Amino acid sequence: MVTKEELETRASVAFERAGAHLDGGQIDWNHAERFDSLREALHWALTAEPPPGKNPYVLTSTGRVLDPDLLEQIWASVQGP
Repeated sequence: MVTKEELETRASVAFERAGAHLDGGQIDWNHAERFDSLREALHWALTAEPPPGKNPYVLTSTGRVLDPDLLEQIWASVQGP
């Protein structure tokens, strides 16, 4: 999923329309919320109220884009038992 190092590095969260195509560059990262760690970004992405018809996407410091389907899985995995 993500490495411990990735969890501690900067990340950004953007809300885009549901079904945005990651490979088509449809996500506007210029207006994204920026966080000091991926852990903070994940928490905010999963607790913030998204605009109607939009979903959160996370950009990691390594350039990986995490789509909404992965966010909950990753967050659950870093929370532990």
